[in-house]
Formats: sequence, structure tokens, C-alpha cells
Amino acid sequence: MFEVIPEDDHYPITYSELTDVAKQEQNDNARPAYVGEVPDLSQYSIIFIGAPVWWGDWPMIMYTFFENNKEGLAGKTLIPFSTHEGSGLSGFDKKLYSACPDATVLDGLAIRGNDCQNDQDSVRESVNAWISGLGYF
Repeated sequence: MFEVIPEDDHYPITYSELTDVAKQEQNDNARPAYVGEVPDLSQYSIIFIGAPVWWGDWPMIMYTFFENNKEGLAGKTLIPFSTHEGSGLSGFDKKLYSACPDATVLDGLAIRGNDCQNDQDSVRESVNAWISGLGYF
């Protein structure tokens, strides 16, 4: 497992402030740096990639990850998942395929962030059903 953590974690905690920062990063086509060494991706054939939806897209730091690891992600099966507050998966699968055209991208899962906090049993059921439907459970 690898967590994409910003090198410069200046992100605000409140939802509305964070959405402003996310929108600005999109407008700037930013590529924020992340910390840590990505594991050797050649060891994996299937990779789940998750993030919150920011303004209908992957957070820009994820594009840094995709670009930095394009060769390692090539030939892999990528499975996106997200949290959101109303936009669903927001085309994460198509955008992931655009960023990693040499990979196979499967259907993803989107869970409302509010449900993650307030309806965890339902979220577990949804995740288990999704994983089972992919043949992994």
C-alpha cells in the first residue's frame, strides 16, 4: 500500500476552503509533489487507486503520481475508487485511462464521504459487494 501524501501539506481542513484550493490547483494545472518512495509496481498486476473527487476530477497530486509512475502502471489493471459529496465517480475511470492509456481500467466505486462518517455499515456492504463483483471476495 502507498499513500500519496503532499510534500507541502498546506490544504485546509474545512470543506469550502479545500474546494477553493482544489479549484485553484486545477486552474493552474498544478502538479504537487508527494513524499515517499512508490513501491516497485512490477510486483503487482492489479492496483486499486483511490482518492476524493475534487471539482469533478482526481486531485492534481494524483496526476503527479500517474505521470511519475506511467511506466510502472503500464500493462496493469487499475481499479479506481473515490469518495465524493454528490458527483459520484465523476469519470475517474475515463480520466485514469487518459492518464494511463497503456493500462486496463475497470469500473470503479464511489462512496459519499458523508456516508463514510455516518453510515459505515452500509459503506462496508457497498465495498464488499463491489469487490465481490470484481471477483476478489
